[in-house]
Amino acid sequence: MSVTSWNTAPDYDQWGSDTSWSCNDWILWHQYLKAKFGKTKANFLWDYAFSQSGTLSSNLDCRTFDSKFREYVKANGLNPFANAGIFTPVLQGAGTIQDVTSGVLGGISSFFTSSNIKTLVNILSIGAVVVGGLYAYKTFKK
Repeated sequence: MSVTSWNTAPDYDQWGSDTSWSCNDWILWHQYLKAKFGKTKANFLWDYAFSQSGTLSSNLDCRTFDSKFREYVKANGLNPFANAGIFTPVLQGAGTIQDVTSGVLGGISSFFTSSNIKTLVNILSIGAVVVGGLYAYKTFKK
């Protein structure tokens, strides 16, 4: 399903094989909302809709794995972490790590045609941030 207007209902990723909006679809929908309602109301509607994503929805990967998406939401004051709860700081930091990792691996990706290696390193980087955060929490809790 593609985004054709401000009135298009979000297509969330559900269990099993289905269709869902891409990161670019979420950006396009916000642009339509902003043109119709102005930035303040558009941001409220977009933040609410994005926060309704399921726990394992693929669109949540936009927050950490899609640089263009992260740049857009930051520039427009959107909050894609509204449903992340206590994990918000960890996920926001993971986006920064992913930027560094993808920059370092930029040359490697031209050698390895598959993006699987970059995805694996990104996942390992996020895991390292989570483990580091838990270790810091345990250390400072004493």
